Formats: sequence, C-alpha cells, structure tokens
Amino acid sequence: MTGNPAEGSLAKRMVLAAPMSYVAKRMTATPATAHFVWFGEDLPWVYGLALRSAARRGGFDRVVLHHERVLSQSSGFAALTEIPGVETRVLDEAALLEACPDGPALVDVYRELSHPAARSNLVRIAVLFGEGGVYLDTDTITVRSFDDLREPGVALCGQERVVYPAGVRGARDPRVRAAAFVRRSARALLREVPGGWRAFRHIERYYPAAVNNAVLGAPPRHPFISRLLGAALEVPPERRKVRFALGTHLLQQVVEEWRGRPGLAVHVPAVFYPLGPEISAHWFRIGTAPLDEVLRPETRLVHWYASVRTRDLVPRIDAHYVEANAGRQLFSALARPLL
Repeated sequence: MTGNPAEGSLAKRMVLAAPMSYVAKRMTATPATAHFVWFGEDLPWVYGLALRSAARRGGFDRVVLHHERVLSQSSGFAALTEIPGVETRVLDEAALLEACPDGPALVDVYRELSHPAARSNLVRIAVLFGEGGVYLDTDTITVRSFDDLREPGVALCGQERVVYPAGVRGARDPRVRAAAFVRRSARALLREVPGGWRAFRHIERYYPAAVNNAVLGAPPRHPFISRLLGAALEVPPERRKVRFALGTHLLQQVVEEWRGRPGLAVHVPAVFYPLGPEISAHWFRIGTAPLDEVLRPETRLVHWYASVRTRDLVPRIDAHYVEANAGRQLFSALARPLL
C-alpha cells in the first residue's frame, strides 16, 4: 500500500497506515454503507439530495440517516424514507459512545457539547468505529461510485485547499501570517469575481492542503478511528467547544501523527472538494459554465459548504428552484438529475 499525494488521478493519493498486524489480520474493506447524521427537528429539502445522490450513485448497499427522534415528526421525513436504499435510525448517543473505547469518558465529553456540529463530530466517529462505512455530510452531492475507494484495511478521508489549517491561525511568525493574509485576500476577491473559480485553479497550489471530516470512512474498529476517539478525549476542556476543535482540526492532528504508517488513504482535493471553502460560493452564482469543467475526472463527491455564505439560501432551495436555475447555476445543474 503505497501512494503519491500529487493531484491528477485517484491512484495519486497519500496512503498512511495502521500497524501491520492489523493490516495482516483484518483486511476488511470499508462496508458499502453511507452514514449521515442530523440534529434538529426538520431536515431542509436540499439536504435530502445528499441521501438521494449517495443511494443512487455512490455504490452503497445501504444509506443510513442517524437522527434525533423529533425529526420523524417533520413534514419531509416521509419523503426521506421513500428513497430506495435509505434507512432511518433514531440516535441513542450514550449507547453509541459507550460501545467505544473509553466510552464513559466520551459520554461525559459529549454532554459538555451543545452545538449540533460539535456533537456530530463525535457521533460520526463513534458510528464508524462500531459499524464501519463512509460518513458523509448532508451538504454534499455524490457524483460517482465510492467502490474502488473502499480498500481492505484502509480508512479514507480527503483534503481541501484552505487558508488556515490547524496551527496557522495562531501563528506568531509574521511571514506565516503575511502569507495567510495574501491567500485570504486573493480568495475573497476570486469568490466575488464572476467565474473566479477558474482563476483560483491557477493559484490553488499555493494554498495548504488540509483534511476535512465531511467525508470519512473506515472498516469497523479501525485503529485510525480508535485513535480519533482517543485524541478527542485529549482536547483540553476549554477548547472542546471551539469551532473545528473536535472536527477538522482534530482530524488534521491525527492524520499528521499517523504519517508513515499503513492503513489510511488521504485523497487529493479534487476527489471530494473540487471547489474549496469560500470559492464554493460559485456553485450558487448565477451564470453559465459547463458542469464537467468544474468536476474533475477523479471527483466522486461535491461538498458545497452549507456553512459558507449559503445559510439564507438553503431554505429556498427545492425542486422548483433547481428546475428554474438548472441552465444558469452550477449547483442546480448538479442537482437536477436527482429530481
């Protein structure tokens, strides 16, 4: 199991690993199950596209939505259950976490958290530890099968192009801070310029590639996932509620310490994040662009970043919106085949 982190093809991805004893004894492939987690009383229509696309295109045998009990009372819940291959499961967070190593301590950490995103960060890891499969955020649309990504004995995640990977935002070196400021300013400009995503592709290599936990997969009880759970317990109490602390920053930390060991595939940005943070606003710009120009041959999924400047737009997106904008907006062109 070897690889290259350079971009260009699915074969060109970093492989990091688990102890060889694990690889030798438990060469289990990641199950063909997609997991989604939702906290809240209602799941907006646009997020249902994530489940529909995973079930239709991802090569998964099962698509499981783990949700709070109150969601089953929402008006759109019945539509979710009618998607072929989709299962719904009420969350029992305490039981889920207690089944993991150091379960009682994880339950204590979970009870400290109030924000749904922070809770989801722990729940997704616990689900993957117990069952295995591929966790996907709800602000994604699957475009191609994951079949060949589910390698025996190998966990998976993907990189995105960012300005502030873990450790950079608080850097004291003025050269590091100045470089980040330049990258942030250029990205902000290209976010607003029509067709700016094209220009960004000429400079994206100057942006650090860092892992994101919107896509995370593994066989059950994989040691990399076990290490994520252990690392979550090591986060100081005062940091646990900080945005990204138990999410992308935790994953970045564990991926870095795992470097050089077999059992982890880190895929290049084009695979899951063809338009990265902020530049992803172009999915929703009104204008024309061939969809296949934005998607790369190796792209398996689009993460469209609901947390980035789309908060007011999400409630407005429905089937009528997609139909009306399919000829002039990248997101609607991406979503229309799923209607």
